[in-house]
Amino acid sequence: MQRLPRTSFVAVIFVWAGAFSVIKALLDRGVGAEEIALGRYLVAAPGFAFLLWRAGGLPGIRRGDAVRLALAGVLVVLGYHVSLNVGERFTSSGIAALMVALSPALTLLFAVLLGLERFTTRAALGLAVAFAGVGIVVTLGAGEELSFAGVKGPLIVLGAPISFALYNVLLKPLLGRYDLLALTAASSLAGTIGLLPFLRPADFTGAVSAPWEDVALVLYLGVFATLLGYVAWNIGLRAFGATRAVLAAYVIPALAVLIGAVTLEEPVTAWIAAGGLLIVLGVALASWTRARPERASFRGEVRGRDRRGAGAHGADPRAKDLPSAHAEAPISRAR
Repeated sequence: MQRLPRTSFVAVIFVWAGAFSVIKALLDRGVGAEEIALGRYLVAAPGFAFLLWRAGGLPGIRRGDAVRLALAGVLVVLGYHVSLNVGERFTSSGIAALMVALSPALTLLFAVLLGLERFTTRAALGLAVAFAGVGIVVTLGAGEELSFAGVKGPLIVLGAPISFALYNVLLKPLLGRYDLLALTAASSLAGTIGLLPFLRPADFTGAVSAPWEDVALVLYLGVFATLLGYVAWNIGLRAFGATRAVLAAYVIPALAVLIGAVTLEEPVTAWIAAGGLLIVLGVALASWTRARPERASFRGEVRGRDRRGAGAHGADPRAKDLPSAHAEAPISRAR
């Protein structure tokens, strides 16, 4: 029974880690940053529509919740992906992945500023370590003399984890009232609509005449990294609990750096390794204060829902009391 969740979860970790190199490869082949984001979500949109229908939609959603969901979707699709794709024009896929790894720490920071989380000494230390790592990656990661051209890419990519952190904070009040997979699908569809202004008539003819390599890479992003990736993440989350899932997700930036070095021959300097290690350790330290208390309760709740047969559609009624279990779940879905 555990083999499918374990296999799908391991697969999605590798797929998400590889997505950064795929984006960089498409950019190097001349595909526009906005076109990459639009292409992957147009490919995934029919699947998200099916998932939303299969989950029963969002019955009785309030107008305020709908507005919050739409804004969250625009942030996670338009804000995140355009920032990531544009930033990768000017930096390596590995450095971009390390910047994105800051998402949980920024989510915690925004939650504290809004009074949604307590600011503990351990969280403060973790955030300080993580941001020190960001400073090292941004200023010294490329191994070149410090200049605006060197920090431009990482600073643009920083818009991605900021967008995603705001998405998490916006979505958190909805997690106790609606199904997580339905929220994921609905927010993704709302964000896809936000990308439509970038659609031009020439994109249709360009898609038809595009090289098969470009089409294959966009399909990788749309089918595997976006649609199936979110489904696999939810399967793993239900099977293993949020703590183990989030800890496993910390492997993604290291894998992304390795994949970029192997497939794109990106240099991996000692500063990238040192800064990346500080980012991952700092984020883990800051997040651990929230993740530890929920482990037993969340996994017990999952087992209880599975026995009642409500695991696929019923939202956890105590989700608002499990910030790590549910707030961390979307954190890893925007790769």
